[in-house]
Amino acid sequence: MSAASSRKKRNPARGTLVGLAVAVSLSWMTISPTLSLADESDVSTGAAPSREPSNPDPLEKFNRGTFAFNEGLDKYFLSPLATAWDFVVPEFAQTGIDNFYVHLNMPIVLANDILQGKPIAAIQDITRIVHNTVFGLGGFIDIATIVGIPENDEDFGQTLGVYGIPPGPYLMVPILGPYTLRDGVGEIVDTTASGFLYAPFWYQVAGLSPIETSGASIGQKGLELLNLRSIYDEELEESKKDAFDYYIFVRNAYLQNRRAKVADQTDAQVLDEEDLYFFDEEGNGDEADDEEENYDDF
Repeated sequence: MSAASSRKKRNPARGTLVGLAVAVSLSWMTISPTLSLADESDVSTGAAPSREPSNPDPLEKFNRGTFAFNEGLDKYFLSPLATAWDFVVPEFAQTGIDNFYVHLNMPIVLANDILQGKPIAAIQDITRIVHNTVFGLGGFIDIATIVGIPENDEDFGQTLGVYGIPPGPYLMVPILGPYTLRDGVGEIVDTTASGFLYAPFWYQVAGLSPIETSGASIGQKGLELLNLRSIYDEELEESKKDAFDYYIFVRNAYLQNRRAKVADQTDAQVLDEEDLYFFDEEGNGDEADDEEENYDDF
């Protein structure tokens, strides 16, 4: 929230921070597949089926070009910056920062659990918010997990998927990384909702103007992604070394993860690397037949 501390008419430092934060957001492109592997699963709980395209990556040539651009910026700018961050900031502080940003996103998770008709999950979300706000120093300590309260991960892209909206084509977005068309729309909705949710803090408590609030929000997001890029640095480097085509690895990890989240799959298991290059058609009852996908064209 460094932008929140400056309210002068002109402040070059703030402009530098905003520019840096925009570039740092590139790290989401490389963080996403690692988080996908951590969340992947195989047991469906009955989400509404959404028909997947037979070829989810019709823009592969364009996407590969964008991916190469993002990878270049990550290699020459973000990775060294994340290494420096990891050197300066101790592990417990990085964990606390990560906990804080997860906590800030909990109202969005709660709203999507409500939209998806999940009352038990919504109660869990509220309980987590109360515990971590009151007993976890505003979210820096994840007390809720310590006491055994489940952590849900929902967003509006998943909500659209639950109601049967197909994912659409896979898109590699400059700076921002991998999305499907559906999840890109969902990200816009969630980001806009979050902005309205925390606008009173920036306006009334920090006393920022609308332009300064935008800068502060970008800086906040940049710090979050820089911290994540540092936390997952080793996993990312290992993935790049092991993958014979890192573009396909990232794409398939992302698509599998999003499909699993929409279906509320549980009992996460570690995937073989081959599973990230080829999507096998597996039958899991009638519902799985309805969601049958053909990724052989990959």
